[in-house]
Amino acid sequence: MSAELPDLDIDAILGDAASARESGEKRRALSAQAVSIAVTICWLIYVTGWSHWERVVENWISALTMVFGSFVAGATPQGGGAVAFPVFTKGLQIPSEVARTFSLCIQMVGMGCASAAILIRRRRIEAQVYRIAAPVAVLGFFVGYFLLSDRDLPFAPSVLPGPYVKVSFTLLTAAMAYVTFLGYRIHALQVRPRVTTFSGRYIATIVVCALIGGLASSQVGSGSDVLIYLALVVLAGVSPSVGVPTSVLVMTTVSFVGFFVIGILDGQLAIGLDAFGDVTSIDGATVSSSGDAAVFAAGDALEAQRFDLFGLWIAAVPVVAWGAPLGSWVTSKLSDRRLVVFVVALAAAEVVTTIIFLEQLRSDPQLVVFSIVSLIVLFGGLGWLQANRVQILQLDPVAGDTTLTRSGLDIGPRYREQLEKKDED
Repeated sequence: MSAELPDLDIDAILGDAASARESGEKRRALSAQAVSIAVTICWLIYVTGWSHWERVVENWISALTMVFGSFVAGATPQGGGAVAFPVFTKGLQIPSEVARTFSLCIQMVGMGCASAAILIRRRRIEAQVYRIAAPVAVLGFFVGYFLLSDRDLPFAPSVLPGPYVKVSFTLLTAAMAYVTFLGYRIHALQVRPRVTTFSGRYIATIVVCALIGGLASSQVGSGSDVLIYLALVVLAGVSPSVGVPTSVLVMTTVSFVGFFVIGILDGQLAIGLDAFGDVTSIDGATVSSSGDAAVFAAGDALEAQRFDLFGLWIAAVPVVAWGAPLGSWVTSKLSDRRLVVFVVALAAAEVVTTIIFLEQLRSDPQLVVFSIVSLIVLFGGLGWLQANRVQILQLDPVAGDTTLTRSGLDIGPRYREQLEKKDED
């Protein structure tokens, strides 16, 4: 005679599972915080041991800028450079090449901590897209830095006209936000947790986006994240909660490469100061002022507030070590729709600040024409591509008879109103 099986306490089993899951999440959260704590401790030891506190204090504006910039880096597909580059170049009159290198170096820290938090806390990412995009973006960065930068001048400025680089970055950001907004005007939207079809055309699209993103990153310190978000969320219909962390990982990879190539190997972080705190050398080479630019020559020193790249960077390190992971955590709690609203608002702020602070937009007719034509081409082209992406990129169409889970359906605030109106009709 077989023994009678005991009754199963389903509530207890479910409760134990929930407790174990919650305990695991807490452990992973503490592990993610340990990365930021380690970075902060190393920073404190270095700044104290090498007597850099005065330099940190003098560059407080950099730390203040990155309070918001680091949050943006972890929370959106626009890295910290999306805040640092316009604030530095438009508000503080820091040369674009200095702002570019600062963006890459500071993102190495902030987005590096955010990426560690993403991986430790097991946030969903599109791993296949990362494996394709990351090496291509790095290749684009090398091509842009070595072919489109004048490495015979201090900080290797772009050979492209500065105002055009700034406007192009703004328009690209705005176009990405625009087509994202178009997709989320629908009040009940099916979203995908991953890319369902890697057609040849879609792989080519990822490669093109990653290459252009790497080129942009070599000039303005950001761009790879924006383009990968565009390829994932706008073109493939992947959930923004997956697209954002994937884009952060790609931009982190490019930033690490930029930090070591530009900051360390090219010596742009090796800034020498005179007794007055002004910049006199870069990687041991004497520099001086030539109008608003820097040249390799003896003469007047450079203003520390505009050219002390190392001081700007070291002052912001502890801020971004905490701000970027915080941004990543906050957005992990947001719905896709709220995340999109944040992305669009940030892009709108970028456009407004460009119009206000970029004086050439009011004095250079050619730049105005370039901006208008580029605006029409980008908005029209991306809007058309987003509307016809399934056919053009050979993606799987949305199946009307698919059973949807809550995670696969993004519902807007007016969805219930639409249903009620339909019932009345």
